[in-house]
Amino acid sequence: MSWCSAIWCLKTFDFEDQERKIQHTLNTRTIQRFILERSKNYFSTNVIIETLIHNLAMYDSGPKNIDAFTLDQIEQLMDKMKLFLEECTLVPFEEDKKQWNKLLAYYYQQPNVVRCRVCSKCLNEYEAVMDHIKMHERQTEQAENVPKPVKMNYMVKNCIPRTGERLSKNTKKFLTKNPTTIVKSYLAESNYVQIDIDNDRVQQHLEKCLKKDFPSVKLYPFGSRVSGTGSLSSDLDVFVDLQNGYFGRNYNTKPDELTELIERVQDILRSTKRWTIEAIILNARVPLLRVISLDNDLHCDLTFSNGLAHRNSMLLQYLFTLQPTSRMLVCYLKNWNRENCLNAYTLSLMVIYMYQCHKWLPSVAKLQEDPSNDIIIDDWNGGFATPTLQELNIQLLDVPIPELVNMFFELYSLKSKCFSVESHVICPYIGEKNVTKSSFELSNCDGIPPQMERLKRYMLKHQDDKNPRNQFAYNRPLVVQDPFEHCHNVAKAIPVEIAARLMRSIDSSLEWLGAAVALDEP
Repeated sequence: MSWCSAIWCLKTFDFEDQERKIQHTLNTRTIQRFILERSKNYFSTNVIIETLIHNLAMYDSGPKNIDAFTLDQIEQLMDKMKLFLEECTLVPFEEDKKQWNKLLAYYYQQPNVVRCRVCSKCLNEYEAVMDHIKMHERQTEQAENVPKPVKMNYMVKNCIPRTGERLSKNTKKFLTKNPTTIVKSYLAESNYVQIDIDNDRVQQHLEKCLKKDFPSVKLYPFGSRVSGTGSLSSDLDVFVDLQNGYFGRNYNTKPDELTELIERVQDILRSTKRWTIEAIILNARVPLLRVISLDNDLHCDLTFSNGLAHRNSMLLQYLFTLQPTSRMLVCYLKNWNRENCLNAYTLSLMVIYMYQCHKWLPSVAKLQEDPSNDIIIDDWNGGFATPTLQELNIQLLDVPIPELVNMFFELYSLKSKCFSVESHVICPYIGEKNVTKSSFELSNCDGIPPQMERLKRYMLKHQDDKNPRNQFAYNRPLVVQDPFEHCHNVAKAIPVEIAARLMRSIDSSLEWLGAAVALDEP
């Protein structure tokens, strides 16, 4: 149901028959105020009403069509609302308004998406919702027939379960399209997003808002909008350097200090009335503040820890410039990745690693050979040289996109004979196929490649650390190692069930493309 439609009806509903309780007609704002001015026992209602208002603001003004199903839901809502109001007596709001605002910042419901009850995945399109339900139904059927192991070792062959899941109709339809046409369209969108003037406007306004309280504040955009693989729906990621913390301020040992700073920024932005606080996430590996600029409705993820994410985007931008087809391949795969198993950053690293394995791009270790390029951020080296292809003695790649797509699927297929995602690490730092997950298993860390001396020191230091955030998650179904922060597996959050579905999708896509080529041959 569209909550926007529900609120539209509430705006026009006549409450004159409620004069016994309430002496005037209630519009949407009055209804919100009426409910919000109840006691704190109605907090869940407070959050829902806040969500309805934000949802309404997302729709264009003017006449709207409504289907019979939605209208029936609205009528049910109106009946419930009428009954509720008949039983209510208006009382003063006696709670702390500032505290109430803080609560709403911590607890929220997104106005434009719904969440799956099973896995909490966010969706906002009917077709995607139906496909997602079918996926869970298949998983439930499989779970009933196949006993789950108590514990898995994700460092050996066959550790990822094989499934018989077929490609969805949408994926098959996508694979029949001309890859070159898809890439051309997506590149045009990414190019526009990369130079979108709203990116600069939002940053300028954000900096202006924070300058009074943080005179030395500097902003560093990163993510897909910067690296060149973003879309119109992509968030703008920004590292907000409040107190000269680009190179790190060891917030890991002072989490309360970082929390206080983020909450302070939240209060500053809320007070301007030009930002909506979408979420404040303090328990993540990288705490962040999600906000929406009311000037242009641009969603922003603000981080405050250090400049490593910015350096990562600079690296991607440089490597995409060296071999433009690598960026094209990422753009294609982002469209293929309909189930969102992999984020843009993970896909980018997987593509870059494939290019490195073919000697089409240099390893990050190669780019860090000269210490004069070092940029040390929280003990990790985020610096790198930027030689040209000629200086690297590498040719500009001129391989058609369809062939590159096939090579990507061949490399990461479970049937691959030259590389195994189950036992090996996708490692752009070294850029070769010889880094295994088991290399990081020894307690004395002697198996770690010698080029990763920083990682060895880190793992020895954190051997007895019980906090999983400080451990290198190498015993996971997929290990995609960050090129700078070597202790970070950017794919560690992917559970084995999703990894199995992803691997099956790669294998099936490879088979589908192979069959299509065979049909085209005379």
